[in-house]
Amino acid sequence: MAKSGKHTPYFELLEAQPKAGCPVCRLVYKATDRYLDSLLYEAVLDPDVRAKLKAAQGFCATHVEMLGRRPGRALGIALIYRDIIRAALTSAEEYAPNAPSKLDTLLGRNKPGTRLVQALHTDQACPACQIGAEAEHNYTTLMLEYIEDPEFQEAYAQGEGLCFPHLLAVLDLANTPDEVRNLIDPQAERYRTMLHELDEFIRKRDHRFRHEPMGDEGDVWLRAMNMIVGGAGWGLSARSGGRRSDPIEH
Repeated sequence: MAKSGKHTPYFELLEAQPKAGCPVCRLVYKATDRYLDSLLYEAVLDPDVRAKLKAAQGFCATHVEMLGRRPGRALGIALIYRDIIRAALTSAEEYAPNAPSKLDTLLGRNKPGTRLVQALHTDQACPACQIGAEAEHNYTTLMLEYIEDPEFQEAYAQGEGLCFPHLLAVLDLANTPDEVRNLIDPQAERYRTMLHELDEFIRKRDHRFRHEPMGDEGDVWLRAMNMIVGGAGWGLSARSGGRRSDPIEH
């Protein structure tokens, strides 16, 4: 894959390699975190932005949790959700239950709450998820673009590695056997190490070996889950020390 210039996103991706957890998950989290902070700081006063947020009914559960950790931005959140709750109240007051015919009732059609469900439902995606999806596409593309670059290749080989979802996303973009090999060889080594740690953890939980102290494998059950599903959670290697990953750490 042809390389673009090494600009800020490249260095962000390079610097994320040795940090706890999947580097793409970390950078997607940071992108959405910056978006939410910027939104609540100034954009929430923009009528067009507020209209889009109302149409989307705010944010998904994941990003609501992120918003909840911003007590200093409570006013912005209140403004967003006042619009949404006000629209819900209007719908609740205006949409009287429809009276279905006996045949419709028999066939399960035109249930009394159908019109209100339609009024309250939204097809608009969570705005923060859209930002995250754009960041995910950009960083997975950049990951493949530089996987054969010696500096980046070494950082990737020595780093935490990719979670399953982002490994698959980058592999899906690969065009040459060398790109696939450079991606998968370090991952295979990580899987071998993790498998050994899982075997040791399971062995030491056996009553015959419980006297043996846990080593690096003590938190492998957490890291294994994070390896499979991704997300800004526990790290992927014993080097993470079993601590919760700080996804927005600089």
